[in-house]
Amino acid sequence: MVVRVMKSDNDSPQQRISILTALLLWEGRLNNSRLRDLFHISSVRASEWIREFREKHPDLLELDSKTKSYLATTKVYQVERRAHPPVIDSASTLSLYLTLVGLPHSTQATQASSICAAFPDISPPNPRIFAVLSDSIRTRRMVTITYRSMRDPQPHKRSLSPHSIVRAGRRWHVRAYCEESQGFRDFALGRIVDAKPFAQLAKHCDSDDVAWSTMVKVRLIPHPLLTIEQQDLIRCEYFNNTSARVDTCRGALVAYFIQDVRAALSPEEQRPPDYQLAVANLDEIRPWVFPA
Repeated sequence: MVVRVMKSDNDSPQQRISILTALLLWEGRLNNSRLRDLFHISSVRASEWIREFREKHPDLLELDSKTKSYLATTKVYQVERRAHPPVIDSASTLSLYLTLVGLPHSTQATQASSICAAFPDISPPNPRIFAVLSDSIRTRRMVTITYRSMRDPQPHKRSLSPHSIVRAGRRWHVRAYCEESQGFRDFALGRIVDAKPFAQLAKHCDSDDVAWSTMVKVRLIPHPLLTIEQQDLIRCEYFNNTSARVDTCRGALVAYFIQDVRAALSPEEQRPPDYQLAVANLDEIRPWVFPA
């Protein structure tokens, strides 16, 4: 399913420029028919969008009269790679691009779709539960959930003041203050049996959540037990040929991040080939990975 991000024909020029930038970067061209197919707009309107982009970035496009397309110039990828900070952020534009075109898994892929996910999402959230939680966050009200956990697998009630819904790896969580636990916790949406809005205003918000508000730097390096050649390969694949990369993560999400990238915390025990990355600053992130 393709998610449409253009809500109306009156959306801002800045949003249209961002969308066309993402298409240009990841498809290498802009053309009228592609815009018509994606956004269900007229040929005239599609031409107006392209003209608007050309006026803003004349050096990023060159006309290919044979295909009636505007191709990305080499400068598109030069500014993406060399500028600090980059003029075009590939990570954010990829997210936008996939929102535009969709990402079917491989068994759904058709000839019209050249990119796909290797497998389907095995834990999509329940739409009704998701809606109750997101509405409670917007209105800053409490919510009552029926929950099951590994520690207590029988359905039981929890009273929450939720502040954020997060996708971490394959799972969705809601970050909330739990009245029963008297603290902020993560609750997997797939383990919520039921959710009901509560009229009472939330007693706690994200600014009260220290683990959420604290930004933690995680330094990743190639696993030290890899060969020199293998470490060089990892630097090329993940670090843009630098020695390491440092990512900033909320304290509450550090453990999810490390799990998702499969980085070793104990390289002597967590060894290649199962682990190709390692955390270099374990002492700094220890409170967030191994809370007391």
